[in-house]
Amino acid sequence: MEAVIFIVILSFLVILHEFGHFLAARRNGVSVKEFGLGYPPRLATLFTWKKTIFSLNAIPFGGFVQMEGEDGPESSANEATKPETSSFYQKSMRARLEILLAGVFFNIVFGVLALAIVFSQLGIPIPLTNQVRIAEVISESPASQAGLQDNTAIVALQIDNNWIEVNTISKVQELVAANLGKTIGVKTTLACQDERCPNEFTEHSVYLRSAAEIPTGQGSMGVVFTETLFKHYPWYLMPWKTISEAFQQSMALATLILQALGQLVVDIVAGRGVTQEIAGPIGIVDQAATYGFFDGGWLSVLNFAALLSINLAVMNLLPIPALDGGRAVLVIMEKFIKRSKLDSAAYYLNYFGYLSLLALMVIVSFNDIINLFK
Repeated sequence: MEAVIFIVILSFLVILHEFGHFLAARRNGVSVKEFGLGYPPRLATLFTWKKTIFSLNAIPFGGFVQMEGEDGPESSANEATKPETSSFYQKSMRARLEILLAGVFFNIVFGVLALAIVFSQLGIPIPLTNQVRIAEVISESPASQAGLQDNTAIVALQIDNNWIEVNTISKVQELVAANLGKTIGVKTTLACQDERCPNEFTEHSVYLRSAAEIPTGQGSMGVVFTETLFKHYPWYLMPWKTISEAFQQSMALATLILQALGQLVVDIVAGRGVTQEIAGPIGIVDQAATYGFFDGGWLSVLNFAALLSINLAVMNLLPIPALDGGRAVLVIMEKFIKRSKLDSAAYYLNYFGYLSLLALMVIVSFNDIINLFK
């Protein structure tokens, strides 16, 4: 079921990407021969609009746009010399760049808007620094029996009659893991207000369950920590706050993706292979299922779609000839190299780009399969 949801989401994002190309082409007077849902062979023609065939195709994934002249100069010399033409090849550099990058733009806009919707419902995420905030106390757990409360912060643990101050989740986890099967003291604040917790404390005696006693999916104490607070602002501020935060999060994600791709290239060249952090379609589905993206309701699915849309935008923007970013680079290079020479080299560059992408996909997918069985 997770794989089906993933395919539906990715197909929608690909169709949205192609719709961006379609609108930009129409805006710049380029004739669009076909807008296909899925990939050929064609099953049916749904309808025709302004000489564009909207088709349903046999391979039920994604979609495509076929523009006049997108593969190079027309075979007819007379057509190529017309001052006004509907061919992509004959359009100005600005128009071609706009068309090529419109798909990426649409994916980024969708990612930002989707995240904004998520934040409007959940609140604006604010990182909690130097704080061990308890988000949830599991019922019937040692923490619950000891009286620990949600939305409080642990400030110290008493180990062998010695109080140890803590301000990171990792420190608490380290101390707990070293004292399983014991009863320890836990000092917590009273209820916190937004990012801040009061300087008033309560002390509790909490039994730390041994490894054999810990139920599946729980920890020794039975608490869930959080490093993020979701904050709601007045209604008149929320639209601006959500858009601003969504844009910042999208750019931060794009930066992380580029850093990961750069490290991937370095690792492959150095012969270190592909790290577990790099995932292809198989790994993405597995990780999404592991972290509950498909089980957390529509907001969780929308959040996943937003992240995937930003990922798709970044990948298409890479300067690889087979991708939009690579094609855009070739267009820009016309400022420095004769177009006839670029045209003759474009076929081989695109061929090399497709082979490189295919090889990368095989390597990453093989790595995904290995990780599934670890």
